[in-house]
Amino acid sequence: MKDRIKKIFGWRPGAGWYAAGAVVLLVLLLYPLLRLAAYSVPWYDDYNYGRFAKAAMSEAPTLENALKGTWECIRTSWYAWQGTYGSIFFMVLTPGIWGEEYYHYGPIFLILLLTLAICVLVGTLLREVLRTDLVHTAGLSAVSAAMTVLLIYTAQEGFYWYNGGVHYVGMHAFGMLLVVTAVKIVCSSREEGWKSLGNVSLWAVLGSVLALFVAGSNFVTALQVLLVLLTVGGIGILLRRRRTFFMIPMLLVYAGGFYMNVTAPGNDKRAQSYIGWGKPPFQAVLYSFVEGGKHAWEFTGWMTLVFLLLMLPLILHMVKRTKFSFPYPGVVSLWSACLYATGFTPSLYSLGHGGLSRTLNAVKLTWELLLILNVVYWCGWLCRLRKSADEGRMWHWWFYPLILGAALLVFVTEPNQAGSFSSYGAYYYIHTGEAYNFYQEYLERVELLKSDKKVIELTPYHWRPWFLCMPDLSDDPKNESNRALAAWYQKDEIICRE
Repeated sequence: MKDRIKKIFGWRPGAGWYAAGAVVLLVLLLYPLLRLAAYSVPWYDDYNYGRFAKAAMSEAPTLENALKGTWECIRTSWYAWQGTYGSIFFMVLTPGIWGEEYYHYGPIFLILLLTLAICVLVGTLLREVLRTDLVHTAGLSAVSAAMTVLLIYTAQEGFYWYNGGVHYVGMHAFGMLLVVTAVKIVCSSREEGWKSLGNVSLWAVLGSVLALFVAGSNFVTALQVLLVLLTVGGIGILLRRRRTFFMIPMLLVYAGGFYMNVTAPGNDKRAQSYIGWGKPPFQAVLYSFVEGGKHAWEFTGWMTLVFLLLMLPLILHMVKRTKFSFPYPGVVSLWSACLYATGFTPSLYSLGHGGLSRTLNAVKLTWELLLILNVVYWCGWLCRLRKSADEGRMWHWWFYPLILGAALLVFVTEPNQAGSFSSYGAYYYIHTGEAYNFYQEYLERVELLKSDKKVIELTPYHWRPWFLCMPDLSDDPKNESNRALAAWYQKDEIICRE
């Protein structure tokens, strides 16, 4: 009997069990988020940008006409408002231009795109740099994606408002995929000869296409991805990887797009509406580190530490098996701190503060990925420092119930559970009926907006689930959000009041 008890308590689930559990965890966290997307509704800039494509599609609802409208919006915005042409491309092509019933595909796209980008980026770094096996790669990638999706800074503006979400979360995800192409070019060397040359060429072409869009994204993403690309290219040159020169087309496209983005005439016109720190930019750069320090714990929190602890058994099991030497961990951490701080520089320069909530979505994503990178790197360095030949084993099974208990403790002590943990928030709004009731009120508005009346009077939303309901319309028909909706449905005035 004692031997059986000892055997039970001594069981160590292998890396395969860990990877399977991680994938299940990720799926469970994604399910309520995707389900809630069915109740998402457009707001404000969804109409302002989408109306260009909708107007172009008035004669025939074709993709060609939608792209014509997209180009017109990019051209107009570049001269009159902002140079972020890559983001605008996706902002104009909101699924709502095909009909209100298709809008929810936008949030679904954002949730799945971010999940895919995290998994592919983490997986590529593990496979191509550390040369880990598929099991370790799948386990750590799934937990990383679960953490970032669950703890997104604001699910409201990151997932369920398509316009704000695609501008930051969406473009940041595309930026991660662009970094993947650079890593593939520099580090993927398992094949030789023409086959290897062909693969690298394909990655270079894909990278150039992604570079065209990402260079025209929000300034946080555009700046951080540029710095990462230069870092990857610099490491390739230091390691004398001749294939690094395949990054040149990608970098040239990115440099041209970035220049078009930051020098757009519309940027100066938009700046007149805000008060930032302005020129010279050195003050904004230096204070970015202060701002980064202020947000460090806010971006981390206890649940992030629980996730990092959950990753620890697999990380230690993995780094003891890789031949990578993990040199200069202090340099990696210093580089990480600088890259993270750059997330605040554009907002400080243009707005005078650390950034809007949707901007902080992108900054927090960078912070979380850098945390994972540094934990893996320092664990690998410490294991090499011990010079142990022991490849180690996975930890005992009872470690994972302890982690679950810690997660539950963090959850029950969190005063804002729905806002802090996106999957629970989605579950909450679905199962309380708030999301359904809110969506029914929206459908009633749409029915009235599609009537023949030219002056529409709406009543404010009674049900207001925070993930789905942005600020409501005003009783002033000249309010910007009212005017955007009126232009979309071709009304003279829209008023919202009791």
